[in-house]
Amino acid sequence: MTRRQILLAALAPAAQVRTLTRGPKHHFFGYYGVSPWNAKGDKMICLESGFQNRMPKPGETATIGIVSPTTGSFYPAVETRAWNLQQGAMLNWNPLEPNDEFLYNDQQGGDIISAAFHIKTKKRRTWPRAIESVAANGRFATCVTYGRLARLRPVVGYAAAQDPNPTVNHPDNDGVFILDLLTGKSHLAVSMKQVYDQLVPRHPELSAKALFFQHSVINPSSTRFFFLARTIENGRLTSAMFTASVDGTDLREVVPYDRGVSHFTWRGSEEIMATFQVDGKVRHVLFDDAPNPVHKVIAPDFLEGDGHCTFGSNRDVIATDRNIANPPAKRLLLYNLKTKRGSTLGEFPMKLPNGEQYLSGDTRCDLHPRWKRTGDQIAFDAIDTTDWTRQLHVCAL
Repeated sequence: MTRRQILLAALAPAAQVRTLTRGPKHHFFGYYGVSPWNAKGDKMICLESGFQNRMPKPGETATIGIVSPTTGSFYPAVETRAWNLQQGAMLNWNPLEPNDEFLYNDQQGGDIISAAFHIKTKKRRTWPRAIESVAANGRFATCVTYGRLARLRPVVGYAAAQDPNPTVNHPDNDGVFILDLLTGKSHLAVSMKQVYDQLVPRHPELSAKALFFQHSVINPSSTRFFFLARTIENGRLTSAMFTASVDGTDLREVVPYDRGVSHFTWRGSEEIMATFQVDGKVRHVLFDDAPNPVHKVIAPDFLEGDGHCTFGSNRDVIATDRNIANPPAKRLLLYNLKTKRGSTLGEFPMKLPNGEQYLSGDTRCDLHPRWKRTGDQIAFDAIDTTDWTRQLHVCAL
């Protein structure tokens, strides 16, 4: 750490970190920016798996269960066959039943779908598309094609999913879909062909590259969403960030295609933070959801490099994480945009005694911070060094 980082860390509020769940099985939530706590805060959800050192195979299940925030006890609820180690099964508490029903992705026959499970009634209902982001008003979700991800970006795809357009680089029938959670109907909001047509005049190399969409996230007012348009070549991702209205209109390129945009979060409904390259270095950057926005680098001396950034109920405070190369570890960070103070909440080893490492690669264990709705706790996934299993952790601020 630099001298400035040490000084910033010295200003940190007291934080207590505990391992919530326990082995021998692995317990994790998956992706970041979505709260595992229900509205009352008396229940959490996560996945349980018998392995962490390889990708799931077609048909392999993970168990979704309820976790006691007090004891860490895990109570099985339902199984899923659409999951991965990075994003789990895209778990979300239903905003219309925020204490007793959760949404998740699953496989039904040969289709990748989404479902809801009610804890009290044990009833399960389904929708014909897999979800990626659920609107705060509970009325709709954004959806992407996990089969295309399974082919082009397997780490966030599902093993049994199939790409409906395996030979088409820029399909006009695939992209970000809007799924009406009340009627079950869906429509294509933004197509890959539409984004390709906008990008190709400045990036003619795209004509020979397969485009895919991922990371669609709806803003808090349920009026707009952002997503990443990406290509991958020899393992190298190139991405642009776009935003659009829920009906697909007013499409805006807010981070250019060649800036390496990677992670992101809404700060309210009109402002975005994302990580991408500025002057050759990956930074945490704040900007408006507007045409040709001004990009403002945040805390370059503290928020160095990439990170899974997320705001909680206090829109001045961000949680994020950072990779540490030697020894392999992940660091949980907190930064206050108003006071301009940062702190390190903890550092978590990512190399096991048997030599397995979870710092990088498709089985990596990113911390993926997620806020409790009250803003006083952060949940994250990390390796429990008592038995070297992947477990859900909680940091109390």
